[in-house]
Amino acid sequence: MNKMIISLLAPFALILNTASHAADYDYDEQNIKKGCAKLSQYRKLGQKFYDQKNYKKALDQFQRQASWSAFCQSVGEEDTGIRVSDNDIDIANNNVGLTYSKLNQPLWSRAWFQIKPTKTSQFNLKKLVTPKPNNDLTGEYASYAGFGEWNNITIKKRDQKYLIQFTGLWMGARSLLYGPNIGEFETEMPLHAKKASYRFENCQIDINFTYNSSLGNFIKVKELNEQADCGFGMNVSSTGYYQKVEPQ
Repeated sequence: MNKMIISLLAPFALILNTASHAADYDYDEQNIKKGCAKLSQYRKLGQKFYDQKNYKKALDQFQRQASWSAFCQSVGEEDTGIRVSDNDIDIANNNVGLTYSKLNQPLWSRAWFQIKPTKTSQFNLKKLVTPKPNNDLTGEYASYAGFGEWNNITIKKRDQKYLIQFTGLWMGARSLLYGPNIGEFETEMPLHAKKASYRFENCQIDINFTYNSSLGNFIKVKELNEQADCGFGMNVSSTGYYQKVEPQ
């Protein structure tokens, strides 16, 4: 009798599971279309606030435009109902960069203009003053993670040392709906040094502070063993170039 009940319930469970997946898909599809349908609104509101010289509000709208433009293109026109071109993304990124310039944050402007080299971004980049080498390493450094989001390294002074704090993201296919995977670590470095490392079990990460005229002051981070477990969320990596975007 029990075996018969189980055998009868099994197809029922399969139906429930299939229905649940279908509901999740419908939920995703509806929210993706809603988000992508707001692209024009973000652009218009951003331009409105920009023209009013309300640059903080303009920045918020343009950042939404940049995030959703990249996301909606990755999802595709068939699922979003909207076609997003590379030029649309370029315009959105440059809108953010130009607004940061108006807010007197040229380092963030530089980072946004350098996401992808285009005629427009290179033209805007040339208007910025090249950052000078700076021995004060404190501040915020960023590396582009995708969909308008950034991996972040914050440097502070603590107890006569530099405190290095990393927060990394992996922007998955539905990350604007459910959030990114996250990874974090922190380590210390003597004030006179320009190199540091982080170790966790079989994970080793090298951290080098340097400078060039293109990125300005930046940090080169490398995970020495890409197969190692650094305690991050799935697919999160710290490897990359992090340019200084904010002083202390």
